[in-house]
Amino acid sequence: MKTATAILIFCAVFGLTRPTMSPASEANLEPMKTVQLKFAAFNVHDVAAIKNIYASDATLHSPDYPKLVGNAQIADTYRQLFAAIPDARDNIVSIQSSADTVYAQFVLTGHFNGVESKPVSIRIISVYTVKDHHIVGDSTYYDRKAP
Repeated sequence: MKTATAILIFCAVFGLTRPTMSPASEANLEPMKTVQLKFAAFNVHDVAAIKNIYASDATLHSPDYPKLVGNAQIADTYRQLFAAIPDARDNIVSIQSSADTVYAQFVLTGHFNGVESKPVSIRIISVYTVKDHHIVGDSTYYDRKAP
């Protein structure tokens, strides 16, 4: 399945079509839509789409990466993750937003190097800041020692 088709299907399933709304209501939904598109791109391993969702000067903080700056560095990190976990998938547990901030709780699943005997299941929470349809800040938290 082509990436664009997969993302369109994801958008349809999660109601990301453009409903008729007032400009103020639409502005409040925009950060959530942007983050949901990031998860859709992640689940089809579309690094180019992920790079375009992050702003060129975006920052990402996580336990393994104290501070990545720029969408190119962030995209490279996702590329490495997909190489290490070729069946990586994010399964959203909950997602909420307030103004330009989106809070997502999800579980990363897959298998290291695609080997069935090396499963991965990591509970993660990310706090995204979104401006102008781009993620400008991503603070991700997880326990690196969790099974």
